Amino acid sequence: MKKCSLIPFAVLAAAAGAGAAVGRKLKTDKVFRRDFDDAVGKGILAAIGKIADKLPEPNFGDVSNYQSRNFYPGHSEFASSGKRGSRWRLGYARRSLVPDDYNQKDYYIAGYLSYPPNIMSGVIDDQAVRVICLDDSSGRGSVVFAVIDCVGISGTDIRRIRERLADFAKENNIVSINISSIHCHSAIDTQGLWGDLPKMLKNNVKATKDGRYDDIISGRDPEFMENLFEKTADAIKEAFDSMQRGKLTYVRTDAIDFARDKRPPYVWDKDIVRLRFIPDNGSEETVAAFMAAHPTALGAKNTLLSSDYIASMEQEINKAGKNFIFFQGAELAIAQQRDCITEHDGSEGWQEYGKTLGRFLLSIPEEDERRVATFINIRNREIFIPADNPILIAAAKAGLVDNTVLHDPSEKSGYCFVSEVGYAEIGKELSLALIPGELAPEILLGGAYGADESFNRTAWEYPPMRDMIPEGRELSVIGLCNDAMGYILPDNDYGSVIAKDHYEEAVSAGKRAGSTITKAFGELVKSLR
Repeated sequence: MKKCSLIPFAVLAAAAGAGAAVGRKLKTDKVFRRDFDDAVGKGILAAIGKIADKLPEPNFGDVSNYQSRNFYPGHSEFASSGKRGSRWRLGYARRSLVPDDYNQKDYYIAGYLSYPPNIMSGVIDDQAVRVICLDDSSGRGSVVFAVIDCVGISGTDIRRIRERLADFAKENNIVSINISSIHCHSAIDTQGLWGDLPKMLKNNVKATKDGRYDDIISGRDPEFMENLFEKTADAIKEAFDSMQRGKLTYVRTDAIDFARDKRPPYVWDKDIVRLRFIPDNGSEETVAAFMAAHPTALGAKNTLLSSDYIASMEQEINKAGKNFIFFQGAELAIAQQRDCITEHDGSEGWQEYGKTLGRFLLSIPEEDERRVATFINIRNREIFIPADNPILIAAAKAGLVDNTVLHDPSEKSGYCFVSEVGYAEIGKELSLALIPGELAPEILLGGAYGADESFNRTAWEYPPMRDMIPEGRELSVIGLCNDAMGYILPDNDYGSVIAKDHYEEAVSAGKRAGSTITKAFGELVKSLR
């Protein structure tokens, strides 16, 4: 063999040996693995950032001249007790959102990126909006909580719904309208990401270049969204108009093992909260459930519409002659734990899971309930979340999502998202954090990684949200409330998008979303008294 032919062989052999050595080190050296994942992840995001920079920009506004519209700050003053002799007033309404023409046109099932996209082929159960309107008879105004069976709904769309209610709310002293989602991965797309991606990108880049913003398309069907806006607004009006006098009870329990955490540090909210409204006139009771577990059971290739286990919970509650509304909690990587299933009836596991939860809610004895003092307080605050994630910037510039984006020269990316955070008190014990995304439970409960364990080798500098509220109160979360900003993680464990157990970073506003929202919540609570 000639000497010149040995040189490339030697180079290849050396490269192979070096590659094998790197591979072994990646498996055995945790620090090296973290640094490798961090470098590669940053490289990927930098490349996506360059693509985002080249995309034509829709008509984003500027943070310096931002004007707030259709935002409800809530009560101007907080009460500490109910008025003597006052009674709760609560109204309930529900509307189906399933389109009549789903066999005639394409609707995309949201929740899993797939190509070709998952086009709706049938219906297992309903996709709906449920509403309660609550008033403490103090004259300070009514509060609305609406929940939509969907993967998420942007603050932009929520303000479109509020806009339709502006006159009604003013005339009837409705001081707060809050709209959240159950985060269901088997319902019609309400955010836009789950349509025909190549078709959307090709159309939207050209439409944006030409200034034809009305021609931008996404996985959201315009007629479906218009129907959703109208039905949600109508349901809110009905809930207000149907308010009845009665009493409200509260129970918090961890007596059923219903969830598990898929991401370290493995912290999750083990509580289910039940509110029960009993009308004085003997009409239907209303049951509200607060818990955290992803409705993702139907899988990545599913084309059938369903609201997952929440539909089965509702069926059980309705069978008992009661109305039902469900609030999703701090469910960043929280999955269903089906070991709790008590009866197997041959239906799907997620259906048995929902029925089990429904029966459990009904089985809680009255002696475990606490009477809720007749007062409600709520306050919301607008916030600007740094747009640190180029993936979401690219999605916004490409018209795939319609979250409100503003130019912000103080940010390295040049952009921020407009969102809101809220805090509510129902009676003397129950408090609610209204969070605009999927919150890591350790931000709520504590247990976040310290500097020795976190991806970035830094500490999480904030106390648990539960420690930020007044002593003696118990805090639950309404997640994806008034916006859908993706995953909300502690900054110190916001890692590489390619690292093990760090998928959530790819679908987040960015590395400072956690601290921005946590700080804003703490400041909001502190400002109230």
